[in-house]
Amino acid sequence: MKQLIILTTIALIFASGIAIATNTSFVKGEYLEARSASVYVGACHFGAEYVEGGKEATLVWNIHQGNWNNVTLDGLTVVAVISAKDNLAIDMKTRKSVLYMDKNASPEQQAALTNLLTTKHADVLGNVVATKIAPILYSKKGTKYDVKVGKVLTLSVNRYPCAKCTQPHQIWYETLTEVKDAIVGKSEVYQYKDAYLPVNWQQGDAANNVFVGSFSM
Repeated sequence: MKQLIILTTIALIFASGIAIATNTSFVKGEYLEARSASVYVGACHFGAEYVEGGKEATLVWNIHQGNWNNVTLDGLTVVAVISAKDNLAIDMKTRKSVLYMDKNASPEQQAALTNLLTTKHADVLGNVVATKIAPILYSKKGTKYDVKVGKVLTLSVNRYPCAKCTQPHQIWYETLTEVKDAIVGKSEVYQYKDAYLPVNWQQGDAANNVFVGSFSM
């Protein structure tokens, strides 16, 4: 009888562990990060940009698979635009951000995405001043990526073919969030204009100001 009770207890613990593992929230997919300063460049260029540049960034999460708070997020894209008074590499105190949710997401999915980002990346986003619903287009063809958020953001990126295509000692920044296998990319078009942040930009020339990688959270 005692052996039966012990075996039953072990079985219940094991089953409970499986249930917990099955219900664990996870989200994974592809990540783009565009900065307003070159992340891969010569030392003199980096130094010239560092003081007055690098105060803005655009973060893009293209979710391949995942759920949060028991809400499925497969196939959705969410974008954050961040601004600070000083270079984001050193300024954690004055960061402000706007979150852009895909209009194809249901209200439950929008709430889950907001909670996910503000839970996992509160320090990165800083003060979230607005959350907007907008049509978000995300496409990838080979090493080229295109992101469009309504009429406020256009980002076209061509990443380097491999991590070894760049010299490590000339990559001056780290990604703002934890990213796996980050590779430098070149933004060919980078435009942003919205009323919620005090800055707008329209990049003229191509620049090595992007990271591309995969995320899991």
